[in-house]
Amino acid sequence: MARFSQFQSNRKQNENVSEADIRQKYDSYKNMSKEQLNENLLREVARQKSNGSFDYNTLEAMVGSLQGMLPPADYENIKRILESLK
Repeated sequence: MARFSQFQSNRKQNENVSEADIRQKYDSYKNMSKEQLNENLLREVARQKSNGSFDYNTLEAMVGSLQGMLPPADYENIKRILESLK
C-alpha cells in the first residue's frame, strides 16, 4: 500500500504528483473504516518520528490552509487529530 508520506510537503515534489497518483491514493483509503485510517495514520507518524522526518509545523500549516474548504465540523475534527500527533 502506498504511504501517506509519499505526498511530501515539498512543493517541487508535489508538482510531480499526477491526478492518477491522487486517485490511486484515494482509492487505497476510501473503503477503510475510521479505525483503520487512524491506525495507518498513527503508524505512519510513528515511522516518521523515528526516522526524524515528521514535521508538525508543516502539517499544521497545511491543515490551516484547509479551513475555508471544509465544513467547520470536519475542520475541527482534523485539528483535534493533528493535536493528538504532537
